[in-house]
Amino acid sequence: MSRKFERKTRELLGTAAEPTGGMAGGLTVGSDRLFGTSAGFPHVVELDLARVHRNPDQPRRHFDEAELRSLAASIERHGLQNPVLVRPLPQGEYLLIGGERRVRAHEMLGRKTVFAILTSGDPDEIGLIDNVQRVDLNAVEYAAALARLIDKHGYTHDELAAVVGRDRTDVTKLLAIMGLPEEIREEYATEFAHVSRSVMIEIAAAPAGLQAGLWKRAKEGASVKAVRQAKRDHAQGDAVEDAPAQEPDAKEAVRALQASVKRILRDVAVVREQRRHLDPGNRERLVRLRAEIDAILDEGA
Repeated sequence: MSRKFERKTRELLGTAAEPTGGMAGGLTVGSDRLFGTSAGFPHVVELDLARVHRNPDQPRRHFDEAELRSLAASIERHGLQNPVLVRPLPQGEYLLIGGERRVRAHEMLGRKTVFAILTSGDPDEIGLIDNVQRVDLNAVEYAAALARLIDKHGYTHDELAAVVGRDRTDVTKLLAIMGLPEEIREEYATEFAHVSRSVMIEIAAAPAGLQAGLWKRAKEGASVKAVRQAKRDHAQGDAVEDAPAQEPDAKEAVRALQASVKRILRDVAVVREQRRHLDPGNRERLVRLRAEIDAILDEGA
């Protein structure tokens, strides 16, 4: 963003901050002289991406590459519909509070600037709420973000529930996920994030000796209903760890299949739009994918 543009933005947003007070970076969230809006009105500015720094405490830890490509294609076609959220820092720098997916998409497109809304709120709270409102965090990311807020502010579960707009019971159940063995949380985050949040909550609420067996079932497609039944069987004296996994409910299997087909179609649309960038390696992968799809369709014929 040019210095002239930034100076004009300061004039329109309100009185520029003093060196030792107000919002850092020279941009102030205050009364708008042009439109007469209140101090709480969100102000949008255009910032150099190089001056926007990633938040190390960003709740989201894993970013789906296909979803990012789809988002980038949408931004290229329709523009950025929702500005990112930033908090001013000293020396004209900014901390990214919400919108890392949108920033990454801008970088994919080679954009140098991004539209942003200035905020002075707590970065952890705003970042968590922004992620939940836009694209759900997976169960472990959500639980870890809640735990960080408790560590940072000493919130009770009731206070935390009010901050994130959830029922206290839900917050307590989610936080229990952080008590799962680290290997389960890591495996979930890297390979099995499609396992539903409800299933993870059920596993976290089970006795420690039962969790590994329930996790094995969850990886094989067990539904919430199946996990609960396994817990009841265990309470009645039946073994769980070595029992064969139950087949997921037919309706759940159909929903999972439909979701997968939709993802494939969405990804194919992105590839079609960006096909001019295809290299030999990706072309070969697409040929293999086509062969896999043909084999599936032949088997189902």
